[in-house]
Amino acid sequence: MTSLREVSGSRLARCLTFLTLSFYISWLAGNGKLAKIVHPRMRPWIEAAGLLCLGLAFAQMLWLSKKPKRPDPPSFFLPFGFVLLISFIFVQSSSFSPSRFNEGDDSAAVEAAILSQRDKVSARASKGALPPTIRFDDDRYWALYNRLYDDPAAAAGHRVVIQGFFHRASGYPVDTALIGRDLMWCCSADMSGIGLVARGPGIEGFAESDWVEASGLLSTIEFDMDGDGKDSAVPLILVDSLRRVDKGASSSIIFPY
Repeated sequence: MTSLREVSGSRLARCLTFLTLSFYISWLAGNGKLAKIVHPRMRPWIEAAGLLCLGLAFAQMLWLSKKPKRPDPPSFFLPFGFVLLISFIFVQSSSFSPSRFNEGDDSAAVEAAILSQRDKVSARASKGALPPTIRFDDDRYWALYNRLYDDPAAAAGHRVVIQGFFHRASGYPVDTALIGRDLMWCCSADMSGIGLVARGPGIEGFAESDWVEASGLLSTIEFDMDGDGKDSAVPLILVDSLRRVDKGASSSIIFPY
């Protein structure tokens, strides 16, 4: 039987770290939190990494009594603590906003069906003539957003209906705001806000982050979207209706693919 003195401290540290990461990933997946901080297509890879960590932990257990050829310095243990700390901070700082990917049946089959349907709807939205009334929804948001920004003038005169959070930066005119969503490419760490500029009476009556529905006619405007002092032509909603709405099943997060 291996005594405590014969146990390799470095291998024990590896074993505990791999076990912690494996159980942590399992806990995130089991509680639906993983779906809120990573793109749905990334979930199988993250879960596979959890299984790999579990396998590596068992491998380290088999080698606990085999001392390394030379002892590890105390600084060897710092990276393990750093990995665990960053993992904890990343999850705690993420906006666990509800989305269609973590409500109801959380099976892989259901998620695959949702993603497949989204791909089909998005592909249709990126082609063909724009309808007289352009309605943004979760599935078509990214495709329609790109069409309007690629050629803002082509959509001028069309009516648009869009929901999102209300945002007005310090440099915006009083009657101008952004109706936006959060775009997530891979995980919550790379999330950024996107949306359409809206202008019209009554905008000043809304607070930051209010969930609203804006409708009106599309036009164009020279606007500094990036805050770098450079104006560029972007689509503009000439608002004739702006109201607070219940967020409902809509997600504040948009996935580009």
